[in-house]
Amino acid sequence: MSPMFNHLKIGLKGYDPLQDSYHNGLHIHVELKPALEPKRCPYCQCSRLLSKGRYQRKVRHLDCFREPSTLVVHTRRFLCSACSRSFLPELPGIRPGRQSSELFRQSIYELHHQGVCARTIAHKQAIGEATVERIYQQFTCRKAAERIDLKCPQYLGIDEHTLHKGQRFCTTFCDLKNHRIFDVQPGRSEAELHDFLCKLKEKDRVRVVCIDLSSPYRRLIQMHFPNAQIVADRFHVVRILNYHFLQLARLLAPTLKSNRGYLAAMRKAPERLSSKQKQRLDELFETHPVLQPIYQQMHQLREIMNSKHQTKKQCRQRLKDLLQHIKNIAACQAQPMQTLARTLSNWLEPIACMWRFTRNNGITEGFHRKMKLIQRRAYGFKNFNNYRLRVIAQCG
Repeated sequence: MSPMFNHLKIGLKGYDPLQDSYHNGLHIHVELKPALEPKRCPYCQCSRLLSKGRYQRKVRHLDCFREPSTLVVHTRRFLCSACSRSFLPELPGIRPGRQSSELFRQSIYELHHQGVCARTIAHKQAIGEATVERIYQQFTCRKAAERIDLKCPQYLGIDEHTLHKGQRFCTTFCDLKNHRIFDVQPGRSEAELHDFLCKLKEKDRVRVVCIDLSSPYRRLIQMHFPNAQIVADRFHVVRILNYHFLQLARLLAPTLKSNRGYLAAMRKAPERLSSKQKQRLDELFETHPVLQPIYQQMHQLREIMNSKHQTKKQCRQRLKDLLQHIKNIAACQAQPMQTLARTLSNWLEPIACMWRFTRNNGITEGFHRKMKLIQRRAYGFKNFNNYRLRVIAQCG
């Protein structure tokens, strides 16, 4: 058997081929290369080592030519003459105490990660379902442990999502530049997220944080990310505008509450209205003329908020227009308009930054959709740590 053929068959370096045998599956016999044998004791670093004789290590390996294979490694057990401890050399691709090689375990992890259920994998590979889950857990824990040493991303998106009744809210930290989840943490309040944010490394390198109009998140960012510019998420800003203007429309025309067609037509941008929706709006404005200026002002504000790629000079003009709209809104004594005016006034700077910064939390919302699919496939998660591992494995 040629060394190249053996290397292709087992997929591991550091072994010399010996022979193959077939008994209840393929057995591939290899020998650890002499260059990889230990030169010093791993306990006391003594160089006086004695051989205690030959030793065979059998582990489950990747299927070869559609046959289950067992890797039989021939090596020696060594004895340290100084500390009188015996030990085995490190074997490439085989961890101590494991009954299978790392390549085999990785193949199990990838199959389960791609959506193949544990029962199917266990039946096909003749292993237990608990073994499949344990392998997947070990690989995901290894991947999650890398988060401890990760630096904070330069462009960070923060948003909340729901998990289950016992753990109502979770906070998602998304790397907007690389389009991946940085981490997921339980809760959304300052007290719940304080410890996690204190442990993050190199928080000074965060330049932009995109959030919805959430005051607790803004206080956390100001406290833990001193060099970050807070940017309002465009989708949430437009949604708040629509919500408060439609609340005012409902107060002036109570019949709107029972007619969703009129509400949908008012909410939709004028350039996207169908002929039927335009006809509905004409009928509505004819019956309630007071709603027409509300509709016009709502979409004028929407156009201002949807501005992108603006220069500094253009942002100044947009800010003047926005301040004039806030002044007009504050003049209205209705409660929805008073609330909207206060909200826009408190978030002027993040909204102005929104016109310059092109990314938004749409990336984070897309990951939230994927997280919901992860929850449904698992029929829910009672243990938050298991849920976090799955999210990091598939979205990180």
